[in-house]
Amino acid sequence: MRYQRTRHALAAGAIALVVYLLTLMQPVDQLIWIAQSRAGQTAASGDIVYVGSRQDLADPRYPERRRALAELVGRLDSAGAKAIYVDAAFDLPSTPEADAALNRALRAAPGRTFLVSKVVTALDGTEQLDRSIHVVAQGVQEVGTKSRQNYLGYVWSQTFSVTDAGIRLPSTSASMAGVRGNSAAQFPISYNFDLSTIPALEFDELDSGNATDLASLAGKTVIVGDFVQSGGANIPGQIAMPWSYVDIYAAETLMAGRTKLVYPLVSLAIVLVALLGATLLPRRRRTLAYFGIVVAIPVALNIAAQLGVRVYGADALAMLAIFALFRLRARWAAKFQLVDAETGLPTLAALENDGEVAETVPAIVVARIHRFEEVRRSLPRDLHAEYLLRITGRLKAATRDARIYLGQGHMMVWTLAEKDPALLREHLEGLRALFSSPLIVGDQQVDVGITFGVDISPSPNVARRVASAVAVAETTNETYEPIAIADTASEEDLIWNISLQARIDAALASNEIYLAFQPKVLIQSGEIVGVEALVRWNDPERGQIPPDNFIRQCETAGRMSQLTRYVLEKGCLAGNAFDEAGLSIPVAVNISATLIHERQIVDMVAEVLDQTGFEPRHLTLEITETYRISNLDLAAGVLHELAALGCKISMDDFGVGAASLEALLRLPFDELKIDRAFISQMLVNTKAEAIVKSILAMGKTMRIVVIAEGVEDTGTLTKLRESGCIVAQGFGISRPVDFETILRNHNLGHSEALRNMV
Repeated sequence: MRYQRTRHALAAGAIALVVYLLTLMQPVDQLIWIAQSRAGQTAASGDIVYVGSRQDLADPRYPERRRALAELVGRLDSAGAKAIYVDAAFDLPSTPEADAALNRALRAAPGRTFLVSKVVTALDGTEQLDRSIHVVAQGVQEVGTKSRQNYLGYVWSQTFSVTDAGIRLPSTSASMAGVRGNSAAQFPISYNFDLSTIPALEFDELDSGNATDLASLAGKTVIVGDFVQSGGANIPGQIAMPWSYVDIYAAETLMAGRTKLVYPLVSLAIVLVALLGATLLPRRRRTLAYFGIVVAIPVALNIAAQLGVRVYGADALAMLAIFALFRLRARWAAKFQLVDAETGLPTLAALENDGEVAETVPAIVVARIHRFEEVRRSLPRDLHAEYLLRITGRLKAATRDARIYLGQGHMMVWTLAEKDPALLREHLEGLRALFSSPLIVGDQQVDVGITFGVDISPSPNVARRVASAVAVAETTNETYEPIAIADTASEEDLIWNISLQARIDAALASNEIYLAFQPKVLIQSGEIVGVEALVRWNDPERGQIPPDNFIRQCETAGRMSQLTRYVLEKGCLAGNAFDEAGLSIPVAVNISATLIHERQIVDMVAEVLDQTGFEPRHLTLEITETYRISNLDLAAGVLHELAALGCKISMDDFGVGAASLEALLRLPFDELKIDRAFISQMLVNTKAEAIVKSILAMGKTMRIVVIAEGVEDTGTLTKLRESGCIVAQGFGISRPVDFETILRNHNLGHSEALRNMV
């Protein structure tokens, strides 16, 4: 489930990214910005004053308007206005006298008067500056405005400068804000300024020479415009406002430093990381985290509004909505998986999603119903549900109020608070006794065979524990092992074991897997007459890995040939080194019985002998687990070819497995090793002693070498000497040791070496 939630979060993020690239959420973003503008209202500086005319000041048919504007500019200059911007393009001439008067008035205050040129779209779709005619604009500074109105009527950004036909003008807003530079970059416009705090005066009132109003404009920046500029612009809370207000808001934005912007990808990344983090939490915390993310978004937008930061949040909201839809769909699908339609019983999916089970970690019991499919085939279809319900009814009779979950086919699952293995076994044995009498299904009697698998591990991972209990239930049988309790290895151990196969390859490459050598000695003298090369693994994280663990994994994963070749090569090289050090002894290498069904092992041994130059007569191949040989005729051919190379063939673990005697009869063994199961019991079990003596006598009769392995103490070594055994190995003589230790014990002398090792 955790991985499903993570996949849903990533998928929602990917879809939201596509939505962002297609700009599908722009309308929502603008609604967010409008809401931010209304929520984060603040006072404007008051340094920019708008003077609005009810008439089109640039209309050439009315020269008196240009003369009135010229007079107003003169009065504003006399009143001490800091700067005067005329937001109108006089692109057509009026009377020469009116045009000249306006030009004189504008030039009378050099450096403080500005004509605004606007970027307009021509009939061919290109953009160009609508500038005032030369007779009006001569000698007057120009600024430019490029206001791109979107389909909702809003202008959300401005530039620092505008360009047309090689002419670059500072933008009106940047000029009013006192920001210098020729950058064509855009900046966001903040509409958080309260409209009522932006001073506005009527042109006609000032034109009449109102001294009080004029006095209030001293030190202010004044922008003169009209109310009839092509329909006007929208600002949050107002529609069809004079276009000059866009420049005023943009200038106020620059002066207040409110140009910060949180881009869409940043919002997406922040919310996606928060969402991924929430998906990893336990259920209750996860729900709180989801709620926190949803609540945090409007809170963050409000805080950003107060700070004057515009946030692109629509795509992040889309991602949350898509994720929610994924989760709702998953829950809807899971709901249909939580109850079995035929019986009405809850399913394993319901158990795996039970948060209480994850928190309390009870024992999980799986009942395996034997001959389940046979019974269902024999019963009429309308009795199938009754059959299952009869079984669950009997289970509930002994498990009080336990909730029985229906698993796949022949499995039923429930939980128990008791986790003591002995008490669990006692309880389940009693439950098995209840099923000794048949069930009545319809009018038929049905015998039910039942066994149990149990998981008592402390993991909160319910799905893994259910799988563990099901796995051990599958190993049970009605006669010998009706109850099985799963290994309580930690989840980390299980994960490590799953990845063991891949780790083996890396361990071989890094020499973490190496060889240790266990001596074979003459019992009478202690002389070393051979060594067995045993593979070992020292993992940097987990230390020594038991050989049985990774060797079985190699067989399962089909890597046994690779491991065997590695041991053969290292063993033969070690044999050469022993010979060079003055100890010319055979080296034995274990060969799994699973490898001698194909001739590939013959080629492998021949190649290794050729590459290393090791003497074939000094190589002993010990065939392990001969009971696993399924085709003795094929194995005989392979072993004869190995023997033809000059190698000796040894049967390992003799006496264990039903096929040992037949294998000894039909396969070309030069040596056999008595299994430690008999050697270790010689001092306490007369039968074991008799079996060992019989094998020694048989070996003498067959004229093959017999080696006693698993010698653990001096008493056993003495008993073997008395029984006529010649060669032995085991921990009582020497544990597997490194190359140097073998040489050191050899150099001590035969009797001293034996005393040193025993």
